[in-house]
Amino acid sequence: MQADQINRIEVDWQALFKPIAGLQSSPESARVINEIVIKPETIPIIFVPGIMGSRLKYTREKAKAWDPDDPGFMLRKYGRFFLTPDERKTSVVGRQSHDSSYLEVDPVSLKIPASGKERGWAGVAWSFYGGILKALSAHQWPEPLNACFNFPVYAFGYNWTDSNRESGEKLAAAIKKIIDDHAMQGKCRQVILVTHSMGGLVARSACKLHGAEGSVLGVVHGTQPATGAPAAYQRMKHGNRDLDGSLWDWLCHPISKIMEKGAERVLGDEGQEVTVLLAHMPGGLELLPNQLYKTNDGNAQWLSYERADGSRIALPRQSDPYAEIYLEKDAPYRLVDPDWLGGKSSSGYEKQVRNAWKSYSHNLNLAKSFHDDLADYIHPESFQFYSTAIKTADKIKIIGHKIPGQHLYYYKTMQGTRYFEFRDSQNNRLDVQNDPFFEDPTSFDQHPRRKELLIVYAYAVEPPSGLGDGTVPDGSGRALNAKPSYYDKGANGTVDIDAQDEQEAARVHDQIFNTSTAQHITLKAIENLCKTKIKNETGA
Repeated sequence: MQADQINRIEVDWQALFKPIAGLQSSPESARVINEIVIKPETIPIIFVPGIMGSRLKYTREKAKAWDPDDPGFMLRKYGRFFLTPDERKTSVVGRQSHDSSYLEVDPVSLKIPASGKERGWAGVAWSFYGGILKALSAHQWPEPLNACFNFPVYAFGYNWTDSNRESGEKLAAAIKKIIDDHAMQGKCRQVILVTHSMGGLVARSACKLHGAEGSVLGVVHGTQPATGAPAAYQRMKHGNRDLDGSLWDWLCHPISKIMEKGAERVLGDEGQEVTVLLAHMPGGLELLPNQLYKTNDGNAQWLSYERADGSRIALPRQSDPYAEIYLEKDAPYRLVDPDWLGGKSSSGYEKQVRNAWKSYSHNLNLAKSFHDDLADYIHPESFQFYSTAIKTADKIKIIGHKIPGQHLYYYKTMQGTRYFEFRDSQNNRLDVQNDPFFEDPTSFDQHPRRKELLIVYAYAVEPPSGLGDGTVPDGSGRALNAKPSYYDKGANGTVDIDAQDEQEAARVHDQIFNTSTAQHITLKAIENLCKTKIKNETGA
């Protein structure tokens, strides 16, 4: 008998779902072995982190600027007791107005496995995203996905101080390059995006504003503040201090667990320290409640304010929080105190404040333009998950408390923890920290404005009472018309929360992708996307 004959047939993966042409049967004189070689398609998975989740360095000096994986560095740079708001601002956004070229992604990290160094993993915080990157890259995809597709895993770090419009443009360019690189080695037409928090805005920006939608098979959004988060407003009022006896995370900043209570100093104890950063960051301002934001119960008026006479107003009235709240300069419900935008100096202070307000207004206009252009767009093949287990600010309630002026000595120590502002009976703001008559309660009777200060109004934001993940409220997390995030076909289509995740209280905003539950949902969503692709292209 003659030696075996090899009949080698190369087919695209789509051929697996229909009869394969060219198969041969064995003649009497020999045995024919039909060898079918499947040519898989590459579908890169790109992870897009949230705000402060990318490691950054200074573009000019190349020195490290932001590295959540290095707690010692973060506390030395941002946690010093005598660090001024201006020094904090210079470290993150520069001395003057925002400059998108001031920072860039740091692509070098000793913590990253060798397998991820060429795929951008070093550009994101490993302590917060290492879990999901390892889960994606090590996952054993079920058949027929394993035979049809390759899933290289990438991470896309970006300058989160910049507008999400600009970051979206860079993501769109990265998507094109990744597809082109893999297309040189075989078929590669689309990527899958997995996002955390603000990364969802970046991904949606890339798809809608920069033409990447056709190059994206689908998107999995984790805890996206789709229409904004009042937590951003609240932190600009109170800073990173406890309001209700617990330290809950500001936005999605990934350093809140570095050194327990010491971590609150990294981005500022006081509202001024947070404001001087966020007001000069277009990307940060784009996390504020936008024109489409609604509370968990569907109310578009998410801010209520009690006037000194006891009457109340609810805002925004005309679905325009930018004009009604964010650009308001004097009312207690304003977002920004103009005096908090830059450090005080002995000369030229008024000009400095005007210039700082002009810069803030420019950044806010960038945010408004971005919100208007993005609107409620979502990629047609999108899935989302979010949490409803933790007290979260879905609305803001500002209350004015009447305080006897002679007792203000005792109350002013609560500024930043409870009260963010004090005003006299004529509605004039009081600088209680620098007024010597409030240093000693016995000197109050000698105050030259004693009559106007007999009653002082102290304004406070009430602690959060809605549900969410501690940062993104339920209403914003589910605001977009995405597909369901379950694929296990459990009772009512639900996905059980892993018991270990519950016990470790790990389902807070910044830690969510380190939970097995979030990883499970993400993997199932990707599997579903690919099964849908198979069905659409083969009819199987």
